[in-house]
Amino acid sequence: MPAVCLFALASALSLLAPSAHAASIAAPSVIASPDGGAATPDPSAIYYNPAAIGATEGFHLLLDGQLALINVSATASRNGGIDPNTGEAYDTLNAHVPVPVAFLGATWTVIPKRLTFGLGVYDPFVGGGKYLNADGTPDLTASGRYHGVSVTILTLAVTPAVSVTPIDGFHIGVGGSYVIDHIEALQAADPLGTEGIAPDELGTTPPANPYAYDVLLDAKANGGHFAWNAGLFIDRFKQAQVGLSFASGGTFHAKGDATVDIPAPLSTTSEAASIPGKADFTLHLAPIARVYVASQLSDKLRIGLGWDEELWNLCCGTADGDVHIGVTNAAGDAIGTADGSTLDIAKDQYNPSRLWNAASFSANAGYQAMDPLWIGARVGYNQYATPSYSVNPVNLDFENVGVSIAGRYRIGKKLTLGLSYSHYFLMTRVVTDSAWNLQDGNTRFSPALPYTTSGNGTYSGSVNAVGLRVAADF
Repeated sequence: MPAVCLFALASALSLLAPSAHAASIAAPSVIASPDGGAATPDPSAIYYNPAAIGATEGFHLLLDGQLALINVSATASRNGGIDPNTGEAYDTLNAHVPVPVAFLGATWTVIPKRLTFGLGVYDPFVGGGKYLNADGTPDLTASGRYHGVSVTILTLAVTPAVSVTPIDGFHIGVGGSYVIDHIEALQAADPLGTEGIAPDELGTTPPANPYAYDVLLDAKANGGHFAWNAGLFIDRFKQAQVGLSFASGGTFHAKGDATVDIPAPLSTTSEAASIPGKADFTLHLAPIARVYVASQLSDKLRIGLGWDEELWNLCCGTADGDVHIGVTNAAGDAIGTADGSTLDIAKDQYNPSRLWNAASFSANAGYQAMDPLWIGARVGYNQYATPSYSVNPVNLDFENVGVSIAGRYRIGKKLTLGLSYSHYFLMTRVVTDSAWNLQDGNTRFSPALPYTTSGNGTYSGSVNAVGLRVAADF
């Protein structure tokens, strides 16, 4: 039997990240500061625009943490919303996911007004989707099971940075990152293309388990990649400070162990087989260009505007952007009859991730109400990058409008504490005529249709986030 592609693991674009990166649900800044951005001279600039750390003096520490509570529901419309295995309506998928993100940074001036170093640690890309039963176990009978029953993606970046000030008011900076990559994934597959058991095609009577022909991939992998960012920061005038930066995307890459569970009807021994193997995940991430302008209108009032552009078309606008998952047995060979499977499983699996550019626009204001107390707010609009043909329960992306409010209080001369609250109004996405090769052909960047496509349905959600900031200046 020729090799078949069993797994189409969704790329699990992040539901939340420290900035407008993937899935367009962006933390309002680096966590607890609505005035954060490419024109903000504090340690968070290590992430946004390393040039801006050149406008700091002395030694600064910054810890920002945020917990986002994400709620997502997905209602399947495939097959008219009816599960062909049971004749019953698909249940609505629900996910309630707490997502923590954080930033820890430090800057210190080596040569006053000329040279500043910085070091930041943060999680630049966090994503996935988990759809569970009431008892917390994976939901293996839901409409989204063939897109990823449970997917978790975590990254951790360590970024040293430097800013040089050749002339007063003009700063040039660059940072280099090593990013630790981690993924855990549970994926169901329907190798016979019958979506479980279909009596009219197989001539059989459905067993007590209508998904008896499903194959499962359970994988956990770790790896890493390099990335960089660079920028300019001009602050010669109080009325206008300008920050420009560019961050490379890099490629998420992780290798690890996997188990492929073959059901008894597809096993060479007629008994269920659990085949140990290896998994290799590759996911391209988009570069980001940022433009921010801030103005100190008075001693107490500061305002700012920002534009972030996720340049997905540079990495992922064509088939080159598809997510790649390598699946092999323990020896590195394709899984087949020698391993106990009547089907030959292709070593190279792909999932469509042909995304388009997406912009995020924001406006913020901060007011020094009194000497120790600062209050601020931010509003933002975020486009989505994922076209309808790629949307599914673990590859979600919502257009949204977000609002954030925050307060910071200075204790003495060195310590500052801050709190923030953010809410995102996610715009419901309705996907039709695009699942299982039924797209209308509008793939925007590629005339060739992806082989495995999105799950038709209605997708909605909400995000609430609370943040904490602790900063120290020396």
